Amino acid sequence: MFKKISLLVLLLNMSAVSQAWSSDMGSGHVKMAGSIIDTACAIDINSIDQTLDMGVVPIGRIIRDGHSIKKSITVNLVKCVLNKNDENLTQWKYFTITFDGMNDEGLFTVEGDAKGIALRIIDSDGNVAKPGVPLPSGELESGEMSLNYSIQLVSNHKALHAGEYNSIIKYKMDYY
Repeated sequence: MFKKISLLVLLLNMSAVSQAWSSDMGSGHVKMAGSIIDTACAIDINSIDQTLDMGVVPIGRIIRDGHSIKKSITVNLVKCVLNKNDENLTQWKYFTITFDGMNDEGLFTVEGDAKGIALRIIDSDGNVAKPGVPLPSGELESGEMSLNYSIQLVSNHKALHAGEYNSIIKYKMDYY
């Protein structure tokens, strides 16, 4: 009888320990971060980080045309509200976008084995972006807006050399 009771107590204790160990099983943590800003629009989550594959471009095309074909990028603005929180301030009316990256004589530098090329960004009105310089301002619209740009490889008038390349270009939006 004593053996049966001690075996039962031992099994109950093991069951309690097993439940304690498994109580954290299947659980996890979620870490969140964010910010609240006073701005006219939010940038759509799919527009924040974009990767663009420029494809394979023959050196002959750069020599002949001075550039590659254009690739499109879009910055989608969402939840645009033109009224400011302070009624004593004027409404949001305009925005500017500034593309920034390493500067190659007014173009965006590429890194890697390829040489003699840089990147040019052009807005839908034909304005060419220069690193760190805001493009001409545009008028804000309430709701959602799509800002369309094209990027292309261009000759930087240095000796061409074939190879892989990459570049990181950041952008920021200002509202006023």
